[in-house]
Amino acid sequence: SLVAILAVTIVASMVAATSTLDIAPGLIEVDGLDATSNNVAIVAGSKVPVTFEFTANENASDVVVSAWFQGERSRTFVENDFADLIEDREYKLRLSVNVPSDVDPEEELTLFLRIETDSGNYEEELSLQGQRMADNLEVLLVDFEPNAKPGETVPITVVLKNMGRQEAEDTFVTVKMPELGISRSAYFEDLSPVDVCDSDNGDCDQADSRERRLFITIPEDAKSGKYEMSVRAFNGDTETVVAKSLTVLASRAEGNVLSNPTGKQFAVGQETSYDLVLINSGNKIAIYNLAPTTSDALSIRLSEPVAIVPAGSSKIVKVYVTANREGTFPFSVGVTSDNFTKEAQYLATVEGRALSSGSTSSNVVALTIVLAIIFVVLVVILVVLLTRRPEKTEEFGESYY
Repeated sequence: SLVAILAVTIVASMVAATSTLDIAPGLIEVDGLDATSNNVAIVAGSKVPVTFEFTANENASDVVVSAWFQGERSRTFVENDFADLIEDREYKLRLSVNVPSDVDPEEELTLFLRIETDSGNYEEELSLQGQRMADNLEVLLVDFEPNAKPGETVPITVVLKNMGRQEAEDTFVTVKMPELGISRSAYFEDLSPVDVCDSDNGDCDQADSRERRLFITIPEDAKSGKYEMSVRAFNGDTETVVAKSLTVLASRAEGNVLSNPTGKQFAVGQETSYDLVLINSGNKIAIYNLAPTTSDALSIRLSEPVAIVPAGSSKIVKVYVTANREGTFPFSVGVTSDNFTKEAQYLATVEGRALSSGSTSSNVVALTIVLAIIFVVLVVILVVLLTRRPEKTEEFGESYY
């Protein structure tokens, strides 16, 4: 029946997919040495050549050869296309495989070789003796904020591990940014090849890794841009350098502006004043450029068009306003400094008209003149009265002759 035929076909396909390729294996070499001895030494982190000689006992096509280390397939896997196999012919495959870097000072590693074809697969398993280099330092972590501002202090966390077979004595780490004139170092002490810990309480007398934090300060005059950073781990026997980068952002003033008061009422022709409060909450001196809005209804002037405010301080700038006509007029003063831009908003309510200074002066002069004239008249009258004498009266007596 049709079902039986399909079942036979599926089973045949599964058998074909899992069938073994018929070859006669020959010499297998790793780094030029006979790998079948199980004693070939390979160094952690290196790349080793692998060759495999064999004779094909059957024809096969779609051939792919691959190799990897057990437990590290994703990081060590390598594969290549290979020629079709013809029965009774001899072949030699060549691959270069990365040895895992994170191994014990001495550790047995398992290498897999695999040949895949349309006729079946063949797999070989080899035992190799992995070992570390005598002296080797690995920077496991360099952690810091990638962006900083001029004058800012940046903490840098560095984790260092001894990946050699010998103890790393008197180990240091130096962070440098030559373009900014920055150099900071930290002492990481001695690092053993492996942790030596107490099995009872877990305390370690010797450690194979250590963490330190270094602090660098970006110069106040540093220009914006990306700067190279080198992290160098070293002692008397070896060194390792890791390259990083840090971006210095454009300098930016920090703070706020306040309007005090936000609104006032006054008359046409009268000059009044508002306060503009500048607050510098940054860690360096700020220079603020001030510019009032232009208006045909208001005449605006500032006590200081450029204001200097020390770090962590504030300053009051006077805003003097005179109205040319009645009405309600909003206006503002723009404040800019090092990518810092804000506006202080105000409102002027203008009603009535103030006496002009010229008219007031004329009235005062006229009043003064009138008073002066009155005073003079009074003085004259007083003088006349004081200088006037009474006339003498003749007296005639009777005489008798």
